[in-house]
Amino acid sequence: MRVKLESATPGPGPSETVVSIQTAAGHTEEVVVHESLVSGRTLAVSKLGTDEGLVLIELPRESVVGNWRIWVTAEMIE
Repeated sequence: MRVKLESATPGPGPSETVVSIQTAAGHTEEVVVHESLVSGRTLAVSKLGTDEGLVLIELPRESVVGNWRIWVTAEMIE
């Protein structure tokens, strides 16, 4: 499963990318990931559950603010 990204920029280290994901609450979650997880404007994630048009995903790495799981809208999932 893949989630759409707001942005993807070069990361702090070789082969790293900083991605931004829009949460269902309207916040931006930033995650530093290996570039192999990014394809175009999407990131590989795991789906944990759904609730009324929202999808709970697990990020491949802890976000900058310490989250591993975030809610996104179903439209953000490919």
